[in-house]
Amino acid sequence: MSSSSGVLFGAAVVGAGAAIATGLNEKSIKGAADKLASSVGLKQVPLYKSTRGWAGENGKGVDFETVVRMGLGYDGGLMVPTFFPQVSRSTLESWYGLSFQNLAYEVISLYVPNSQVSPEELRGIINRSYSGFRHEEVTPVIRTGAEGKGPKILELFHGPTFAFKDVALQFLGNLFEHFISRVEGDKITVLGATSGDTGSSAIYGLRGKKGVDVFILFPEGRVSSIQERQMTTVLDENVHCVAVQGKLEGKKA
Repeated sequence: MSSSSGVLFGAAVVGAGAAIATGLNEKSIKGAADKLASSVGLKQVPLYKSTRGWAGENGKGVDFETVVRMGLGYDGGLMVPTFFPQVSRSTLESWYGLSFQNLAYEVISLYVPNSQVSPEELRGIINRSYSGFRHEEVTPVIRTGAEGKGPKILELFHGPTFAFKDVALQFLGNLFEHFISRVEGDKITVLGATSGDTGSSAIYGLRGKKGVDVFILFPEGRVSSIQERQMTTVLDENVHCVAVQGKLEGKKA
């Protein structure tokens, strides 16, 4: 711990001790600690736990890089944050009018520790992930009705496979490559089974990524011709498509 970090940590401890001495409850103490951390530029990010209860070996949750690498929790549940970072009304208002990429950075950075992905690296990953979308706004909101006063429609089909899952999987592929690049010889193997658009989105998000191999199983004759061509015509060496007979129930990983 650096001397400046030590001073800040000491100040937080003293502040918490003072709060306890004056009889403040736990919620008030946490609120005071959060304000102190924010005032000195520290960022509190969540750990992650399974929707089925698993929360790592110590029961407190696992870090961001670990959860990205593991996919599902060891108990088969989805991994979710241990808490959701809160933002003020003024912060929300300051986000109005931001580009998709800048807004994505503001939101995602609340969940990613700087020690694992620096702000500069995160911006680069986001920019690379959405540079291939066909609309400059990435996911534009279309106003309908007379004079644009009708319902608003969010378009999620401007990615490489026209599926909404491109929004997540283009980002995930670059995130995998970022973590792998930090350790020589590191590698990730992705195994998936699809009955529709997930397979092609995963393939287009992971194609050509260094250190990543992706194997996608799909039911022969049970996906649309467009989806099958999207998966089977990708020639990158790290992409492997396997047609299986029958339904995929019981085969999905």
